[in-house]
Amino acid sequence: MEFVILGNGAAGISAAEKLRQLDDTCEITVVSIEDVPVYTKFMLPDYIGGKIAKNKLILRDLAYYDKNRIKLLLSEKVENIDSNQKTVRLASGKFLEYDKLLVAVGGSPVVPNIEGLKETGYFTLNSISDADRIIENAAEGQKAVVIGAGLTGIETAFALKRLGMDVTLVEKGARILTQQLDAASAEMLVEMIRNEGIELLLQRDIKRVVKSDESRIEMADGEEISFNMLIVSIGTKPNIDVVKGLGINTNRGILVNSYMETSVKDIYAAGDVAELQNNNVGTVSSYIWPNALSQGKCAASNMAGQVQEFSSDAGFSNAVRLRDIPFLSMGMINPVEKEYESLVFCDREAHLYRKVVLKDNKIKGLILLGDTSSGNILSDFVKKEKDVSSIKDILIEKDFVEKYKNII
Repeated sequence: MEFVILGNGAAGISAAEKLRQLDDTCEITVVSIEDVPVYTKFMLPDYIGGKIAKNKLILRDLAYYDKNRIKLLLSEKVENIDSNQKTVRLASGKFLEYDKLLVAVGGSPVVPNIEGLKETGYFTLNSISDADRIIENAAEGQKAVVIGAGLTGIETAFALKRLGMDVTLVEKGARILTQQLDAASAEMLVEMIRNEGIELLLQRDIKRVVKSDESRIEMADGEEISFNMLIVSIGTKPNIDVVKGLGINTNRGILVNSYMETSVKDIYAAGDVAELQNNNVGTVSSYIWPNALSQGKCAASNMAGQVQEFSSDAGFSNAVRLRDIPFLSMGMINPVEKEYESLVFCDREAHLYRKVVLKDNKIKGLILLGDTSSGNILSDFVKKEKDVSSIKDILIEKDFVEKYKNII
């Protein structure tokens, strides 16, 4: 069997490894548009801020691919896929034949339609080369503006702050991280970010970007902020152009069923580019790395003929964290149905917030802010759907870990 995988991120490498595990004789080719082997993309802000070296980002070196007989083609762009002939043509002129094809090409940064933005030298963060460009252009004492206070935007702001820049974070919404925080914890996190010396502006509508000796952004209300570096971080969109013309069903991402199959036979999709049909979770976030790994493995199993379904609510069991501020969010954190119960502890002065969401004495979601010491235990309860009725009264207590260990 000849397997071709387009994309060398979390979904792509996990699929390649699973295929090799299931079939020792098959041919596996991985095509990457980048010039480096697989790395942890969500750690890029840590690399920018000098917390880790570039080589620490790399997950699998070139020797690993050779050892596992995975052919890795770097710096290659897909020109055309022919689903009838089962071939992939690359921009370099190479032709690849496949029996089964996996599309795992991830997503690209969304760039808003703001007057003057494209004429300005702005940055996005989606690759090691993007990170390198930001590092090369960052300068101590200069002003940086980050548009978008999502997880990547916040972590990039902290990275630039560590480089000695004066950082302003601009968010269009009235709240930050609406998918990961409730109103009270979002308000607290805003305070914590500001206390770290980052200016965070909420409910700001950017009207235009003006490039001059002192470039600036202008808000709809007339407010102006000057900058030396501008970074756009308002989210990503799945790279679905690679399957255009194939008749593959798409929505925001490439639509797949629970076996990670697209609407065209022998073509699968996984990771940020894939969108599960009838799935309320929506397109997988690059921050939910374990989800992309699971999708890649699931796709590989089905490509190799071992039928396996992917759980459409698997994303709920994956934790989201910030690494500059103690923060963990997981699962259902803003329930509306009355059968859910929320246990909450809040100490605004100490910037401590704990919320555990229960249903039928099982933890369905949690928020930990300011102290994540109980995170590993509680997240394990979520994943294993463990009954917590016997320890319900201590779940949000500060010394939960100590008390729980004494019980067990």
